Amino acid sequence: MFPTYILISLLVAFLWGLSPIIQKHLLKKFDRFSLMLFFSTVYFICLLLCLPFYHSRLVKDLSILEIRDMGLIAFSTIATSFSANLLIFQVLKDHDSYIVSVLESVAPLFTLFLVYYFFNEKVNVLGVLGVLLVVLGIVCIALNDASFKMEEFVGLR
Repeated sequence: MFPTYILISLLVAFLWGLSPIIQKHLLKKFDRFSLMLFFSTVYFICLLLCLPFYHSRLVKDLSILEIRDMGLIAFSTIATSFSANLLIFQVLKDHDSYIVSVLESVAPLFTLFLVYYFFNEKVNVLGVLGVLLVVLGIVCIALNDASFKMEEFVGLR
């Protein structure tokens, strides 16, 4: 039997895979800013509903929250939750959701380099090879886009 974390990770991957399909459908009707506000409102309501179960942990975390932590939280929120969603909604509106989703999945490549250089995490050859294979798969799927022309890509035209 698979370890629990693998099953949970596959469920998360399924949910993340479902997300761009729903978002693309909604982008046909709503502006990307409106959608971000709608999603954020629902997210906030879900957090409020969970608050009674995590109240003591929240109080503890608030007591150790430092200005540097708040800066990192603000940067991460602006860079990922806001900017990345705004950009991905823009791209998703006009392009196939499966291709946008796959291109967005190149994130492990950036994570690999960033954790190696900034956090000195150990990266082995198999990890690098795995990420490169994922990226190669992503490139193959992206090249499947009907608007892609190999001649333009390699600079022949």
